[in-house]
Amino acid sequence: MLTRTLVTAAPPTPNGDLHLGHLSGPYSGADIHTRALRLHGTPVRYLTGSDVHQSYVPLKARALGEDPLALADRYADVVAAIFTSAAFEADTYVRPQHSRLHQEAVRDFVATLHRTGRIVPRTAEGLHCAACDRYLFEGHVSGGCPRCGADSDGNSCEECAWPNVCTDLVDPVCNTCGATPVARTYERLVFPLGRYTDRLRALHAGTAMSPQLEELCAGLLAGELPDIPVTHPTDWGLPVPVAGFEEQRVYVWAEMVPGYFAELQEALRAEGADPGGWREEWNASRIVQFFGFDNGYFHTVLFPALMMAYDEGLRLPDAFVTNEFFQLDDAKFSKSRGHAIWADALLAKVPGSVVRFALAHDRPETARTSFTWDRFRRLADEELAGAWQGWLDGLFRRVTAVGGGRVPAPGTPTPSQAAFASAVDALADECLAALTAETFSPQRATRCLGELVRLSTAFAAGQSRLLAARPGDDRARTAVALEARAARTLAACAHPLMPDFARQLWHALGLPGEPTRDAGRADLRGTGTHPVVPGPHTFFTPLPADIDTRVMGG
Repeated sequence: MLTRTLVTAAPPTPNGDLHLGHLSGPYSGADIHTRALRLHGTPVRYLTGSDVHQSYVPLKARALGEDPLALADRYADVVAAIFTSAAFEADTYVRPQHSRLHQEAVRDFVATLHRTGRIVPRTAEGLHCAACDRYLFEGHVSGGCPRCGADSDGNSCEECAWPNVCTDLVDPVCNTCGATPVARTYERLVFPLGRYTDRLRALHAGTAMSPQLEELCAGLLAGELPDIPVTHPTDWGLPVPVAGFEEQRVYVWAEMVPGYFAELQEALRAEGADPGGWREEWNASRIVQFFGFDNGYFHTVLFPALMMAYDEGLRLPDAFVTNEFFQLDDAKFSKSRGHAIWADALLAKVPGSVVRFALAHDRPETARTSFTWDRFRRLADEELAGAWQGWLDGLFRRVTAVGGGRVPAPGTPTPSQAAFASAVDALADECLAALTAETFSPQRATRCLGELVRLSTAFAAGQSRLLAARPGDDRARTAVALEARAARTLAACAHPLMPDFARQLWHALGLPGEPTRDAGRADLRGTGTHPVVPGPHTFFTPLPADIDTRVMGG
């Protein structure tokens, strides 16, 4: 049974800041899952990078009058800083333009596919803007999605997640000048995706994914899969290492497959290991991939087929974890309309653990969810600064009153005390089960944590007469010991979702090192008496009344 795991998050495009919609998706999800695995002692790597060769980078640079590479570097720095503020601890954050391993991996990938006949030259129509004298694809063109009718850029639709071939867009327009493009014949290297339908169907039958993704995959494979150009006549991206196509560039979505391999190579090199051993590491690991549902076609159909074509012995993903769109006041985040909350602005004013808790609590797992300031305040003020802080304040007072500043050693629990300890363990098991790839639901995990706090608060209230009347009684010491055990469990189970808070609570309880699941569920007698760190301990405070103005105003 495989225990080692590789977790990938679809790389962010460095063409602007990240807003909360970005933050709520693959990056937070992959970090939470990675930390949950590490809590159990599973060896795991979290891999991501910068998706520099997306067409949106030169489009943004052109609009700002900047050099595309300089703009990409600047925004890659911004994204890296946001990851640090949010405590997203990826093992690698590869920038393709600065990674020799990435560039070599892409060259080998494309050259191998061509040499083995898996990609072939083919002449077909594409879109051309005469006014701009530019080949149009991806972010360069938009129109109506040929499947659902929604506004769509070239190659894929955000709304239904189905691909298009650009020439089938309804009423296409050039996104630079607004002109109507014309069809022109181009020769490109294409990947005959339809050859892999049966193998993809077999893969999907054994891969963990959401019902929505299952339906998307079934729909895509029920029809005829198109030939996919893996090279484009454009000037942005990595050159094609095939004679006759050197002036074209590798399609960025095809580049992403060897990009994941390069991220593993960079991680191995950073550890002092041989990057050349990446295949052995990849094949010996469980592969869990996080991405937005709108990128479902790429990760579930195109990428696995390309992996099959490149190396038939390569391990394919074991689980796909997706998210829907996270909105602001029930509408999509939009920079052009000023309808956005930028991650760096919020994290500069609000502790990362509070932001992470709110995003996990309302994560758009199977349907779109929405951020509102009122809801955010309720979670931060009533749940965290209210219920959680209130219970923990009381717990530390009780440790001082009953144990003299030390967590007392428990005696034989009463039936109600034993029932409380069992209920805490059941909630902890449910919380961590919600963070496995097969049942990934930070929403459910946060609610387990909240219920643990409510259960502990009720337990403390139920034991209050005993503590007031007989603070030195064996039953009183046991009550406080079990309550401290519940706090220890809270720290352990909160660590994947709120690592900074979890460490703070863990250390306040006088526990060394990082939170661990085993220490969080020690038997009823625990590990004996030990001192807590003298308080007061401020884990959460209410948000400023004008937090929305402070954040929206920068």
